[in-house]
Parts: sequence; structure tokens; C-alpha cells
Amino acid sequence: MLSAFKPSRIAAVAAASVAMLAGCAPDSVRNIEAKGFNAYLDSLKTTCPNMVVGSSNISNWLRTNGGNGDDNYVYWLDQTSRLYYRRISPAQYRDSVSAALGGKSDSRALDCIVQHLPADRPTHPPGGKLL
Repeated sequence: MLSAFKPSRIAAVAAASVAMLAGCAPDSVRNIEAKGFNAYLDSLKTTCPNMVVGSSNISNWLRTNGGNGDDNYVYWLDQTSRLYYRRISPAQYRDSVSAALGGKSDSRALDCIVQHLPADRPTHPPGGKLL
């Protein structure tokens, strides 16, 4: 029965599985080649010091490259990626992040993040279309 599974078929199934899983990941996690987005995040370390929304310390996340298994960090990073790549508006960003992190929609941290968006930012990550 195992002889029916040829190596080429197994490789094709494995490749399809990896492609499907990559499509489910948030933009910010899926695309390690997002140099513009990464540079934007790096710039926030100095332009927006002491960012806190609710009980989440965004500045600390940026200094330590995120939280270990912190769902709030993953959500914030994905929403910030969506904002950067123009998939959501600044108002949608403020509403979604403040609701998820328990902060006010007029948070100084969110204002700073939005104010420092590059004007010439792209509409999708490098290397392909957004799903």
C-alpha cells in the first residue's frame, strides 16, 4: 500500500501544505523580507518612547522583539502591519488595537504610531500579493 505514495507525490503534498499554512499567518509573521516595515518598527523605538496601551508595553515589545507567546503582541504586530500596508485605516487601527489591548482609542501611543507612518509606504509586503 505504501508503494502508492511516490516520493514526488509526497513532496507535492508537503509543498502544498506549507503554502497553505504560510497563507494563514499574519502578514507581519509571514513576511521576513519586509524591510520597510521592520525599519518603521525600529524607528518607533526612538520616535515613540514609552508606548503603553492598556496593560501592554509596546516599547518593551519593540526593545525585546516581542513577547514570548504573548497573544497581545502578535495581535498588535499584525494590526500594525495591516496599517503600514494600508489594509486598514488609522481609525480602524486605533479602534481594533485599543479594544484588544484595553486602552483608550485616543491613546498617545496609538497617535504616535499613526503620526509616524511613512507617507510613501507600500500597499503590500514584498514578494507577493496579500491574501
